[in-house]
Amino acid sequence: MILGMSPVRISFAGGGTDIPEYYEEFGGNVVVSSISRFIYVIMTPRNDNSFHAFSSDLETHHKPTNYDVLEPQHGTEIAVSVIKHLGYKEGANILICSDVPPGSGLGASGALAVNLVKTISMLNGDDWDKEKIAETAYHVGRHILNWPIGKQDEYATAFGGFNFIKFTKEKVTVSPICLNSSSIKELQQNLLLFFVGNTRNSATILSSQIERTKQRQQEVIESLHFVKNLAVEMYESLKKSDIATFGELLHKGWLAKKRFAKSVSNENIDKIYESALKQGALGGKLTGAGGGGHMLLYCEHSKQSSLIEKMESLGLKHVKFNFNLEGQKVLNLYDFTK
Repeated sequence: MILGMSPVRISFAGGGTDIPEYYEEFGGNVVVSSISRFIYVIMTPRNDNSFHAFSSDLETHHKPTNYDVLEPQHGTEIAVSVIKHLGYKEGANILICSDVPPGSGLGASGALAVNLVKTISMLNGDDWDKEKIAETAYHVGRHILNWPIGKQDEYATAFGGFNFIKFTKEKVTVSPICLNSSSIKELQQNLLLFFVGNTRNSATILSSQIERTKQRQQEVIESLHFVKNLAVEMYESLKKSDIATFGELLHKGWLAKKRFAKSVSNENIDKIYESALKQGALGGKLTGAGGGGHMLLYCEHSKQSSLIEKMESLGLKHVKFNFNLEGQKVLNLYDFTK
């Protein structure tokens, strides 16, 4: 049995600049960390060359199907697309499950794609580096499934840890952000994550953002320029272990992000965010494309109890997490190789 584990991520600054429609001309920057919430893929061998897949999160079942006639279906489309793209014909039972709901804004689809690419490539006898795994996972999502996605999710999961990632047309550069133990502890203590309660399909939001970017609409391009530079500012402050300005930078980034597309926020989310600021949060944002999912807030530890109480009274669920430093990994629990 093979167990693949891939962490989801929280993007702190620069989200949106990892989309090629923007970074191929202007370059992009993000500050992102993988966290201790995971996507799991469990694979066991079959006695034929059929594939049998379950997704517990999406409550979908892909009945046993021969490789030659295997086609993507809702809930198992990433698994099928990776299997076909990598030409894995040995057959397997596949179970997909996770610690976060679909549409959570934590990069679950990218994490799943990375998980499957790493797992299947290993079963094929390949030892790919993290960059090739990330690029292949991105290719599956963007060019095979034709989803409107950027690259940060795949790189964040494949590399793991706290990183500053720079995107250009020529290459992607991942620079680890090395904080001392006290700064890591302070930052982690001051960050709170809440599940807003309504997951969303990010495709509509991202499609709108991509179209507006392709049209070079001034408001969107200026906002993307702003968050790209904000990511550099956050990176420089973190390198100096300057945690104090983190909440302020999150707040500035959220205000800019709301200009990417009309559906990034809504009246209810705005009210929740304003309530958080009144309870002592210095800043925050919706994770992912926006519209729902999870809200990240920066709040000093002494003010957190009242903030948590207020958020829970508004129907939000407090989600505890830690930073993850390892990235994606695969455990071969017994010999399952070609």
